[in-house]
Amino acid sequence: MQRRDILRLLAASPIAVAARAAGLLQIDTAFAQAASPDVEIELTASPTSVSLLPGAPTNVWHYSARLLRGPASTLQPIDGTHLGPVIRVRRGQRVRVRFRNQLPESSIVHWHGLDVPESADGHPRLAVPSGGEYIYDFQVVNRAGTSWYHPHPHMRTAAQAYQGLAGLFLVADDEEDALKLPSGSGELLFALQDRRVDANNQLVYPQPADSGMSGRMGRGGMGRGGMMQMMETMNGWLGDRMLVSGRIQPTIDVDRRTYRVRVLNGSNSRFYKLAWSDQQPVVAIGNDGGLLARPSSLPALTLAPGQRADLILELSDHRAGDTVQLLSLPFPADAVGHAGMMRNNFAVPQGAALTLATLRVSARQGPRYVVPEKLAADTFTPSTSAPVRHVPLTFMQMNWFIDGKTFDMETVSAAETVDAGSTHIWEFENRPMMGMGMAHPMHMHGRQFRVLSRSGADTNALRSGIHDQGWTDTVVVLPGETVRVQVTFSDYAGLFLYHCHILEHEDMGMMRNFRIRPRA
Repeated sequence: MQRRDILRLLAASPIAVAARAAGLLQIDTAFAQAASPDVEIELTASPTSVSLLPGAPTNVWHYSARLLRGPASTLQPIDGTHLGPVIRVRRGQRVRVRFRNQLPESSIVHWHGLDVPESADGHPRLAVPSGGEYIYDFQVVNRAGTSWYHPHPHMRTAAQAYQGLAGLFLVADDEEDALKLPSGSGELLFALQDRRVDANNQLVYPQPADSGMSGRMGRGGMGRGGMMQMMETMNGWLGDRMLVSGRIQPTIDVDRRTYRVRVLNGSNSRFYKLAWSDQQPVVAIGNDGGLLARPSSLPALTLAPGQRADLILELSDHRAGDTVQLLSLPFPADAVGHAGMMRNNFAVPQGAALTLATLRVSARQGPRYVVPEKLAADTFTPSTSAPVRHVPLTFMQMNWFIDGKTFDMETVSAAETVDAGSTHIWEFENRPMMGMGMAHPMHMHGRQFRVLSRSGADTNALRSGIHDQGWTDTVVVLPGETVRVQVTFSDYAGLFLYHCHILEHEDMGMMRNFRIRPRA
């Protein structure tokens, strides 16, 4: 290991973190002085409140940021919402984030979609205690695309993300610049989330009585209410209010022009089947891993928790006063599945028809964009010799399992140990048991991979909208389905995670480590 790697890991050790939190140790500056970053941000997680509905403000947790170094365009606040600022960087930039945890419990930040060193990935074993600080330092090696950041402490990821901790992380590069895609006022950023709100405008989520969570959160013992909450948690917690970029079903004024629409499914567990109300197709130019080789047109697009989509919306021919809604089309709840006899009695169920946002067209005429037939180079070649690992996904003993195992902070099996830069095929098999099983969006930290095939499940209302072209870091595996993906592992050695991105499943232990060994 290089000296700077040792210093980084020492600074992230639990002893050092605890000492900093107690005011006994300053942030180690040896690594910080080794090279100046292109972008430096102070990112703070803290309780606050927002006006979500008329009446009392809603208590939330929030990422705020201050730019210490870099272009002024790096931070784009989304004022008046719980969402953290949009962070915009370029490929090749060196980024340093000074994270300050002012929450009443431990937390850590995961840079979802980014290929970063082990010490910057947000593994829960490096969780920062309340009052502590942590330095993330990495170079942006990803191609242009839409990533995001959110908390990742073990058994608390779902609750902290639900309370408001999330933000977009957008990467640009020369390849994307050459396309001259709609930008500035021609770009719409949609983070989709659902939340349950009580009569006092406070978020409802099951929490331990001693959680210290700000705001009045739902609590249930093991009576009927507590049992129903437990069953809902196993199925994934759903809300009854649909938020787009922190606002409930907003109406947005737009021009008569072409828009680039970046969409994040930031919900804990809700699946969306996205469509436009004016019947124009959903035109995708990118997904989790950035630009597609060619645009793809679908009647509707399935977006699972954690996934992103980069879309083109054409409004040039609409008239002033027209409205276009972003919809989630109805689909049978069984397409996602369930883990018990008790169904959700409180929230809008999976598969319900939803109006997410309304776009109100003005009289202003803006530029029309013609999508080129070729968007980006695609150098992917399916391997004929990569080793194949079979990964069953199961539900047993009232819990979710990956390959018969649940999460352990340090444990990693021989099958989960790979060499840096090596290529493998992982075969995820979703095995319902006794009629109980759910779709699992499987996410791999630090890796963009390609979907090779799907088999074993009947085509249903969700599968018909699943988009498997291009690079992705989160793949949907439907009940009864086997999905094969090809992944080339990072050159960064260390311990990383893969898990279901239904966040309640992740917190219940449907998460495992994989270890990347350094090159010989």
